[in-house]
Amino acid sequence: MSLTDSPPWKPGPARTLFLPAIVLVAMPWVGWWAWRVERRTLREGRPLFTSEWAAAERVGVRHPEKVRVIAVEEIPMPGLGWMHRIASQWGFDRRHIGGLCLRYGILLRRDLAAQPVIMAHELVHTAQYERHGSLTGFLRAYLLQCLRHGYANAALEREAIEKSTAGNHSTFI
Repeated sequence: MSLTDSPPWKPGPARTLFLPAIVLVAMPWVGWWAWRVERRTLREGRPLFTSEWAAAERVGVRHPEKVRVIAVEEIPMPGLGWMHRIASQWGFDRRHIGGLCLRYGILLRRDLAAQPVIMAHELVHTAQYERHGSLTGFLRAYLLQCLRHGYANAALEREAIEKSTAGNHSTFI
């Protein structure tokens, strides 16, 4: 998602109390959904190209051999249509998302799949999953950060942006 496309973050009880509580309650279902999508991606996806493997190592992925990539028309999100509409109001509009990392499964929007910065960004998230130790551990931390601080100010997202845009990308184009 482009930072310019996300709605302005506004603090308030809904973002600091209500929605984080919903995230915690919904985590078992979100975790199950993420696990299923990751499994499908690992089954159907391709391994990293040599240049992508180098990018994975550069951003700190410990096990690049486990990563699989699949190109999709639209990035999937958990929940029903009405949930997607609410999520888009809070800055999670899948129409503006170029990629999704679910641990070792990376989904890239087909029209953006050749952009090395997007791949590097998702690989940073893979390294973050590895540091968190679990699929749901990372997702919980990521979603809570986005809700509490806004997408653009979430520490995990800022790290992914900084590491994926640092240096010369010609090494993994």
